[in-house]
Amino acid sequence: MRQYKVKKINHTVYDEIDEVPPQIKVKKSWRTSNVHEWVLADDGGVLQVLRKGVMQKAKGKKRGINYIGTCTGTYPCTKSAVLDTSRRKNIYSFSGEYSQTLIEQRRKLTSNEGIFVQYLASGIPMREAYLRAFPTNDERYALSQAKTITKTERIKTAMKKELEPIVNELGITPEYILGVIKDIAEMSERDETRLKAVTKLSDILDLEDKNATRVTQLTGAVFQGFSDTQIDKASRPNLEITKGE
Repeated sequence: MRQYKVKKINHTVYDEIDEVPPQIKVKKSWRTSNVHEWVLADDGGVLQVLRKGVMQKAKGKKRGINYIGTCTGTYPCTKSAVLDTSRRKNIYSFSGEYSQTLIEQRRKLTSNEGIFVQYLASGIPMREAYLRAFPTNDERYALSQAKTITKTERIKTAMKKELEPIVNELGITPEYILGVIKDIAEMSERDETRLKAVTKLSDILDLEDKNATRVTQLTGAVFQGFSDTQIDKASRPNLEITKGE
C-alpha cells in the first residue's frame, strides 16, 4: 500500500486487491469508470479515479478521447492504453512527462526548429533566431528556450549538417582549427589567452567526443577572414523536419 499527495490530499494506492478494505467496491473495467470509483489497474493494483474528461483532437475520425486521472497519472480510455500504478512525473499528461522534458528528448526537428537552425547558421544571434522562428514575442523566454534546444542532439546534428558544406568550401578543416588554436597558444602575449588555447587543445585531443557538435554563435572567429560572398556561395543541405512547433 502506498500514498501519493495530490492538491494536499493523500490518496491511497493498494498494490494488491487483497489489501483493499471490504467496504471499498472495486470496478474491474477502468475504461468505463467514473470519478470517485475505485478501479483495478492492469498491474493488479487498486486506486481511485480522481478526474474524468475528454481530450479534443484536431484530426481523425474520433475528435474526442475519453480519459481518467488518478493520483499516479492520466490515462486515455482506449483499447491499447494501459493503466498501471507507477507514479508519473507529471500526473496530468498522457506521456507522464512535462512538456519541457518532451522538447528536450524529441529526436526529429520540427518545422520551427528547422527555421531556427537556418537562422542560427546564418549568424543571427540565438535569441533573435528563436523569435523569428517561433510564435513568441517574449525575449526572455526566447533566449531560455534557445539555450535549451541548442543543447539537444537533434539541433547539434542539424547544425553540423547545415554548416558542413560551408566549412568544407571555406577550407575550415579540423587541421585548420587545431592550427589556429595552436598559433594562439604559442604566440599570444597574454598568459590567460594561452592557457585557454592550450586547455581547448587538450579537450579536443583527449576529452571531447570527436563526433559531437557544439552549437555556438557563428559571428566570431570561426569565419573571420572569409567574405560574406564566400559564405553565401557555399551550398546548404535540406534538413529533415517534422511538422509542428
